[in-house]
Amino acid sequence: MSLSDKPSLIITPMDLTTLDTFRIAIGVAILLYVANCMLNQKVWIRKTFSWGTKEEYPKIFQMNIIGGTLIGLFLVASPFLF
Repeated sequence: MSLSDKPSLIITPMDLTTLDTFRIAIGVAILLYVANCMLNQKVWIRKTFSWGTKEEYPKIFQMNIIGGTLIGLFLVASPFLF
């Protein structure tokens, strides 16, 4: 068996589809919203259509931070994992 009989390893760049790029962009936007909420300690409340503080709406703030982080990271990482 000679060296020419071995299959060559070809390293190609990962091809991202338009949908993958869109998912990454949406994920980054969600993560930026989470970062804004963390820095300002406020969350957008649809009920009153205004920003509410962490102290006024602690559960909604916590759900936004945890949920937004998980969803944002999933959207950004999924094109590279699957």
